[in-house]
Amino acid sequence: MSEFSRSRLSIALLALTLCSGCAVMSESECVNADWREVGRNDGLEGKRAEELVRYQDACLQYGVTPDGDAYAEGREEGLATYCTPDTGYWEGRYGGSYRQVCPPSTARDFLEAYRAGQGVLNAIETARSIEADIDSAKDRIGNLEDEIKKLESPDESEDEERPAGTVEERREEIDGLEGELRVLRAWRVVHFSEYVNAVDEARRLGFQEEYPPWPGWTP
Repeated sequence: MSEFSRSRLSIALLALTLCSGCAVMSESECVNADWREVGRNDGLEGKRAEELVRYQDACLQYGVTPDGDAYAEGREEGLATYCTPDTGYWEGRYGGSYRQVCPPSTARDFLEAYRAGQGVLNAIETARSIEADIDSAKDRIGNLEDEIKKLESPDESEDEERPAGTVEERREEIDGLEGELRVLRAWRVVHFSEYVNAVDEARRLGFQEEYPPWPGWTP
């Protein structure tokens, strides 16, 4: 899949998320709908056949009955494009959901690629979480060290507010944070291998992923 196609898919997924609470169809849409095209678009988005019930409920108030046969035919056309390893991978890679809509003939390959995409996404999210925890611990240690300097400085003005608590309390907290950092750094090394494995699986299936997940990230 090209970079443009990936971007288009991620935008589509975001749009679907944002519009999850939007009205199903307006009066004009119900009256003028090409139900085969509606079904085809729903198939392309991996929607369930039950979407037709929502359209029926929405259009009933306008005296319009959707063409169920045309919708079903269009949806099957859309699913033929959706139920491919390529779509499956990028659905998983960008956090899309799979609604169990693919027929047995294509579901296996779709799911294999979908899970590979999920694996890369989960590995990246875990890596970012580890880095965030490391940065947070470092920042806290830096703040504590600044407070210790203020508490130990004999030249501090009496008018300047001094931190509450003691130097010993801060040093004890620093010791604990440094222990956490050692664990986090060890986990980063282990997780880097897991990330490489996820990328290797994606590449085995023909999807080009790079490692590290962003410049400068190394174990």
